[in-house]
Amino acid sequence: MDEQITAEEHGADGCAAVDCDALGAVFSLLGKRWNGLIIGTLLAGPARFSELARTVPGVSERMLADRLGELAHCGLVDRDVDDGPPVSVRYALTAKGQALRPALLALGDWADEHLGTAAHVDA
Repeated sequence: MDEQITAEEHGADGCAAVDCDALGAVFSLLGKRWNGLIIGTLLAGPARFSELARTVPGVSERMLADRLGELAHCGLVDRDVDDGPPVSVRYALTAKGQALRPALLALGDWADEHLGTAAHVDA
């Protein structure tokens, strides 16, 4: 049975009982193509660039580098360079990035329940 939000549950600006500015900000970041998949992959643990490129299907190396830079700038991902030899770079979620785990797991559960196979179709 679908639940409907009543008029009393809407705020003065038309938003439901949530912070619409906060939701807008989070979906602006996580809704960018690849960001959610990159974070989801890093929830399993640190990974090298090449591992991320293999795990996130369809992302170009340039786009992956751009997205990792953006996520690092937002404080969600750390870039750790080991001078080697050979030089290697690993990416890991920061504590701020790890804090997304419960929300992303809940979104995944919601997608499985409400979107079914449509949630797994490539865009």
